Amino acid sequence: MTSDKKLALNAAHDPKAFGDLFDRYALRIYRYCYSRVQHHESAEDITAQVFQDALEHIDQYKPLAPFAAWLFTIARRRVTDHYRRLKPTEELSEEFSQGNPEILAGVIQQEDLQSLEHSLRKLDEDDLELLRLRFAAGMRYKEIAALVDKTPGAVKTATYRLLDRLKADMEKPDDAQ
Repeated sequence: MTSDKKLALNAAHDPKAFGDLFDRYALRIYRYCYSRVQHHESAEDITAQVFQDALEHIDQYKPLAPFAAWLFTIARRRVTDHYRRLKPTEELSEEFSQGNPEILAGVIQQEDLQSLEHSLRKLDEDDLELLRLRFAAGMRYKEIAALVDKTPGAVKTATYRLLDRLKADMEKPDDAQ
């Protein structure tokens, strides 16, 4: 399999190389966008914009960083632009409660969705973004690390601590929450 970096460098001159990158990342970018906007058509539109931006600016990709980090940086910006235009009306916890049940199972193995929603409401935006990147977008710790300018170990530790915090919060009796 050809590496992302090699495909990205070739994509400036070879549309097929970019098509291979699209095939490799389209679903992951869509899942990430959907986890953020909770609307299929909007997620599809944003995904298309991400790849259009990537193709138009492929010559700006620097192969020192993973291609996934560069691509997800574009996706994060496009989602931010989307919310600037729309002014969000849904609570952040709904991003997960209305999402794919497999994503929820990947975040934490609990049957009580209401408890998860309650716990998610307590998280700040950085923590929610970490969950989105890891579980909705399926990014590896190394890719997330490049995106947020931290080490892979720091991202992994932060993820595990966050999941432990969510689990502990969800295990509290209802009257203690």
